[in-house]
Amino acid sequence: MTNSKSKLSKKSPDAETLQQDPAYKMVLELDFDQIIPFVLTNIRKRGFIPLFYISINTAFLFFIILYAIWNVRLGSLSAGKIFWQIVAGVLAGSILVIPPHELLHGLAYRILGARKIRFGVDLQQFIFYVTADRFPISKRELAFLAMVPFVIMNLVIISLTAAWASQFTLFSATLLLSHNIMCIGDFAMISYASSQKGALYTFDDTVKKKSYFFERKE
Repeated sequence: MTNSKSKLSKKSPDAETLQQDPAYKMVLELDFDQIIPFVLTNIRKRGFIPLFYISINTAFLFFIILYAIWNVRLGSLSAGKIFWQIVAGVLAGSILVIPPHELLHGLAYRILGARKIRFGVDLQQFIFYVTADRFPISKRELAFLAMVPFVIMNLVIISLTAAWASQFTLFSATLLLSHNIMCIGDFAMISYASSQKGALYTFDDTVKKKSYFFERKE
């Protein structure tokens, strides 16, 4: 059965073709319960993606520290207000943003043409995820899928804070730092994909709870 895909991107081979056509070879079979080791391995690789992930989070951390110190010295924020904005930001960025983050992944899947979209959680690993059963995507589509929540959440929150809620800048910055740190899995996926030189395709099997990665043979 051929999957209907968005006209935004070149059509990827279907799952059956990837598994049966000798023109493709499987380079990775990833169990859902092995996501954490996979993430930690790939976020430590050398490359632009891990460097960007570390740099953006470091920048947010330094901004929070400098902003807090500056406002204490100016007297515009008390130590108590700073503390509670940071606490609220951490909680919001670690917990409250999970539903919109995953919904944005689901929206990205819909844009790519997927219909059998499922949301899941693994409390043992404390990971939340979205899958589209046996719906292959290319390396470029994987990058789009992974980055949609990161880009939209940052743009929306920064814009809203700058326009209407500058008094909650510290809260927003802490929220985004927490959220962006938790995007580690998205960045790790792109890091792995970008480390593969050739054309790469991946799909999830929700029944077997596995992700498969294939590359086209040269």
